[in-house]
Amino acid sequence: MHYYIDKDKLIYVLDDNKFENLLPDGVTEITKSEYDLAVNPSKEKVIADIWLKIKEKRRQKQAGGVKIGTKWFHSDESSRIQQLGLVLLGDDMPENLQWKTLDGSFVTMTPTLAGQILAAVGASDVAIFGVAEAHRTEMAASNSPADYDYSGNWPFVYGD
Repeated sequence: MHYYIDKDKLIYVLDDNKFENLLPDGVTEITKSEYDLAVNPSKEKVIADIWLKIKEKRRQKQAGGVKIGTKWFHSDESSRIQQLGLVLLGDDMPENLQWKTLDGSFVTMTPTLAGQILAAVGASDVAIFGVAEAHRTEMAASNSPADYDYSGNWPFVYGD
């Protein structure tokens, strides 16, 4: 037997590798042991895979914005750097600086608003981290980690 896997983790098994040319592009041959793990992964592997998905959800939520008053502000990595720069500028911030919000409208940025955004991003990070850790713990303790639903209890972000 010959075992193959593609980039989407689809498994192919051939009795004879002379038919290998019939496989889709990008398929690579794997060992029997690798095949066995792919078809019947260990609980540790399942936990590691689900934890990666939880971390991706955490990353998406961290980039989902923070709300100050009635406006939502960007919270992706690039925006965080800009916001930190604004806080560091303090009273040296340019007057009448127009800042684009997540809904596309503009507000006048002030040192106070920049501080509020930075504080909200920090509070959001703490809340999101807590939810991710709770999901990781519950998923790892589950009898069926592959079936664990980690979609609940996340803080709201822009668009939710």
